[in-house]
Parts: sequence; C-alpha cells; structure tokens
Amino acid sequence: MFTGLVWVEFFFMFVVMMLIAVPRTKIIQFLPVGAIGGFGLSLLLNALLVTVLGWWRFNFANIFSLAGIPIFITLAWTPVVIIYAYYLDFVKGFNRVISYMLGFTLATGLYVHWLAAGGFITYIRWNSLYTFVLAFILYSPVTYYLLKTRNLLPTPESD
Repeated sequence: MFTGLVWVEFFFMFVVMMLIAVPRTKIIQFLPVGAIGGFGLSLLLNALLVTVLGWWRFNFANIFSLAGIPIFITLAWTPVVIIYAYYLDFVKGFNRVISYMLGFTLATGLYVHWLAAGGFITYIRWNSLYTFVLAFILYSPVTYYLLKTRNLLPTPESD
C-alpha cells in the first residue's frame, strides 16, 4: 500500500462496504445523516482535537490534507454512518439499541486502535479507551436523531 494514498484507500474501502451492505435507495435517504454525522462531525472533532489540542496526529498526510487532517479519513465516516443508520432500522427495543451502539462503538475503537498500532496515527495525549468513550458519546446523538425522526424511540420498558 502506497502510504501517501492510505487515507484514500481507507475511504474507498468503507464506500465499497457501504455499497455491498446498504441498498442504493437507502444510501440516498441516509446521505444527509452520513454527511453531517460522519464527515461533518469527524472534520469538526479532528480540527479541535488534532489541530487545536494536539491529542493525536495523522502520519502519512498528503496533498489531500487540511491542517494535518487527511480529508479522506474524515470523508470515510460518511459511509460508516450510513451503514449504522440503515441497520439501526432493524433494531427494536431499548436494550438492543444500546447493544447496537456499543457494538459500533467497539468496532470504531478497535479500528482506531488498529490505526495507531499500525503507525497510521500517533497518540500524543490520547489512547484507545478514550476513543471508545468518545465514539459512544458521538453515536448517542446520531442514534437519538435517527430514532426520533422515524418515531422509533424505544423506552426502557419496551424490552
């Protein structure tokens, strides 16, 4: 893998996963949520946590980077959130929604830990446990929005 394009490759890997896992009509339906909850949130967080606070840094930044943040890794969260949104429709009940969120949180934490272990990012004042907690915090409003807009909010009594 050419390290100068590694972030582009990660982006396309997630796009292919989305194209395989989500019907085209649902991709279009969830694109605004993916763009805001994926790309927008990732860009905002990376701008704050990488550029301003310096909690981690990306290795192999290239011409597709803005202030040390690879644009394609922020774009890669768009298909991830679309996949998340699509399969959330199939999750019923409060405990199952929390379990679903924890599953995606764990997958996110493991993915970012793999990026750090592989030398793609370097933690400065950060660690993989913080990523897990941050991911859960970030999936919470996305989940609430998706369930609220579709009148699917479960209650603890619904399990």
